[in-house]
Amino acid sequence: MDESADLPMPTDAPAAAHGAEPARSCKQAIGERLKSTRMMSGLNQRDFASRLGTSGAYISCVELGHSMPGGRFLRSLHREFDVNINWLLTGLEHELPPRHGFHVKVLIGDYIRATERGKSLVMAVASFLVSRNG
Repeated sequence: MDESADLPMPTDAPAAAHGAEPARSCKQAIGERLKSTRMMSGLNQRDFASRLGTSGAYISCVELGHSMPGGRFLRSLHREFDVNINWLLTGLEHELPPRHGFHVKVLIGDYIRATERGKSLVMAVASFLVSRNG
């Protein structure tokens, strides 16, 4: 699934002549931030892509700085992983740790897959945190 309208620069054209160098480093920075988001989620490219409704190859292209993420992808990323899109695109806003929505989704998923003993432990920790933060 191609999420971007960007066309790659021809490899035989000098990058500076087309002003591609700043864009290239921007794409690489976005790719690095996307990769850090994926790594924090504990997912490989294929599983991350599946959650976002795209392909592992597309995730790889964005992470490597070959492609800019498109609007549909960014909306899915925000909705599914609660990523601050301004941070992803500019790096200007702090994103680590992600906002609470992502942590809640992960916690619920872990709770559902846990044994009865694990569920009891999660509930005990949650109760302690709630009582401590009042």
